[in-house]
Amino acid sequence: MNESIAEAQRAQELDPLSPDIVSALGTIYFVGRQYDASIAQLQKALDLNPNIPVVRATLGSAYAMKRMYPQALAEYDKIPTQDKVTAEGNQFVAGTLGWVYAISGRRSDALEIAQQFRKLSTHAYVDFYWSAVAYAGLGDKDEAFHLLENGYLERSAGLPYFAVDPFWFRVHSDARYTDLLRRIGLPQPQ
Repeated sequence: MNESIAEAQRAQELDPLSPDIVSALGTIYFVGRQYDASIAQLQKALDLNPNIPVVRATLGSAYAMKRMYPQALAEYDKIPTQDKVTAEGNQFVAGTLGWVYAISGRRSDALEIAQQFRKLSTHAYVDFYWSAVAYAGLGDKDEAFHLLENGYLERSAGLPYFAVDPFWFRVHSDARYTDLLRRIGLPQPQ
């Protein structure tokens, strides 16, 4: 993690006006559980470009990790309307919003997002990793792992983050977590 932070800081020194580079450092802080630093960095990125849905969603997730639920949900509300916060619009954003809804006590809203993923899967590609994130927030480990297995079989683009994404901290003690990490080829988190 320290090496990742150092490299991202160096990239930002070389190109401090790139929202992508600035937000990458914020994302690294997020997965490193440095939520205050993540929030500050992601806000810098949004100062450079306020219309990046993934950055808003990551910022919302960082706020949620600090149990700052009104601030978290406010970030999702700022996502431009053309980038609808639905499974069909952006699966990363929808999955993290489902997780934020779930952990903030808005269970029915989280289940609505989960339903969007199910409906979408009948006619389009779904990255099951992001629908599993919503179920992780709901505390439904069985459904989350079922969806992760589907993601594993379909080579989900999200699975490489499984070892570090904070969404999964509640399941580290589950044998299915260790088994899936092993099969993906990822090391156990420290």
